[in-house]
Amino acid sequence: MKEEFDHIDDLIGKCLSGEAKEEEYAQLQNWRAQSESNEAYYKQLQLIFDKAKTIEQTQLFDTDRAWRKVKSKMVSPKGKQVKLIPFWNVIRIAAILLVSVGIGYFAYQWLNTPDEIFLLTADKSIVRDSLPDGSYAVLNKQSKIQYAYNKRSNQRKIVLEGEAFFEVNHQEAKPFIIETGEVIIEDIGTSFNVMALPESSTIEVYVESGEVAFYTLKDAGINLVAGETGIYHKESKSFARLLKTDTNRLAYKTGIFVFRNSDLESIIADLNAVYDAKIRLGNVALKNCRLNVTFRNERIEDIVEIIAETLGLKVNKEGGDYVLDGMSCGS
Repeated sequence: MKEEFDHIDDLIGKCLSGEAKEEEYAQLQNWRAQSESNEAYYKQLQLIFDKAKTIEQTQLFDTDRAWRKVKSKMVSPKGKQVKLIPFWNVIRIAAILLVSVGIGYFAYQWLNTPDEIFLLTADKSIVRDSLPDGSYAVLNKQSKIQYAYNKRSNQRKIVLEGEAFFEVNHQEAKPFIIETGEVIIEDIGTSFNVMALPESSTIEVYVESGEVAFYTLKDAGINLVAGETGIYHKESKSFARLLKTDTNRLAYKTGIFVFRNSDLESIIADLNAVYDAKIRLGNVALKNCRLNVTFRNERIEDIVEIIAETLGLKVNKEGGDYVLDGMSCGS
C-alpha cells in the first residue's frame, strides 16, 4: 500500500507542477473518479501545493521530517498502482534550495545592518560636530550626512548630500568611506572637503592633508594628495584633477577669504555662499571691478563697507540684502 501511495503522490505532483504528459493527466483523472476518498486526497495535496507557491518568507526547517509528518496524517486512498519517477524528491530539493536562499538573504542583511547610526543636518547655518568615531565634520548650509558603523564589517560609512569637510580619525582596521550618488571617497589618513550639491553636474573633492581614493564601483578613479582637487563629471562619468584650486574652497569652514586681483562678481559669489545676508550689484558694470583683500571672520556688514570704501561705491540696504552701487570702480 505504501508503494502505491508514493506512486500516486508522484503522479499528482507531476500534474500539479505542469510536468505530466497527456496520458498521465488522463490516469490521474481516472484515479480521482474511482472514489470520493481519492478526490479528497487529491484536493488535500493540491491545497498544500498552492500554499507552497505563495510562501513569501523562508524558514530554517527539516524538509524530510516535515514531509513525513504531513504524510503520516493522511489516510492512504485505494487505487491503481502507477509507476513513475519519484517527484517529491525534486520538491524536497527545491525546498532545501529555498531555505538556502533564505539563509543567505538574512545573513546578508545581518552583515550589512549598521550597529550605530548618526544623523547631522545643516539647514540655514553651518554645523560643526564630532562623529561617534572621534572624527570631526563641518557641514555647509543645506547639507546633511548619515554616519553608520557596522561592527561585523568594521566599516564606517557616511552618505553625504551637499558639502562637508572631514577630519578623519584614521583607523587602519576600520575603513572610513563617503558615498555621494555613485561616487565613493575613501580615507587614507586625511582631512578633506567634499562638495556634492544635488543640482550640480560635478562632485568635487579637495584634500587638505593626507590622501584619499576617489572612485566609483565601475571606475578605479584617482588618488588625491594634500593640496590637490579632483572632480567627477556626472554626465560623462569621468574623473579629472583641477590644475588650479580655489583658495576659498574652505572659507565656509575657516571663515577666511583671500582675494587676489579677483573680480567683484566672483568675490560676491564666494561671500554669498557662506553668509546668510546677500550682496548684489546695483550696476551690472561693477562686476569687473578688481580687488586685493583678505577677510578673517568679519561680519558681513563690515565686509560690505570695506569693499565699498576700497572701490568708492555706495551701500544701500534693501530688505536683508546689501546693494553696492556706483557709476564705476573708484567713482
